[in-house]
Amino acid sequence: MAFMAVLESDLRALSAEARRRYPAVKDGAEHAILKLRSLSSPSEIAHNEDILRIFLMACEVRTVKLSVIGLSCLQKLISHDAVAPSALKAILSTLKEHAEISDESVQLKTLQTILIILQSHLHPESER
Repeated sequence: MAFMAVLESDLRALSAEARRRYPAVKDGAEHAILKLRSLSSPSEIAHNEDILRIFLMACEVRTVKLSVIGLSCLQKLISHDAVAPSALKAILSTLKEHAEISDESVQLKTLQTILIILQSHLHPESER
């Protein structure tokens, strides 16, 4: 399945999971799906903050299910160079907050995301 289709599927899962308790996340996910359909490549996603913002918002809710979906999608965005370097600070802030969550699945996703950042274009060459 192509990256864009996987991302849309993840946004649908996020919308469904947030449906009742977190209407702002649900609405944001649905808006991001519409925005995603108008984009054709990961580089276009990097220039559009709406897609990244919804995954960060899902993490901010700090429930296990939404955090795991949000972190998983952040990993995919970073792996496909679909994140602008200017977003690194917000991502690292989110990861720092998630380091305090005691759920093992969230901790694992947090560590995996950090490793992906260290291997990506977001991590400056001079620090490798």
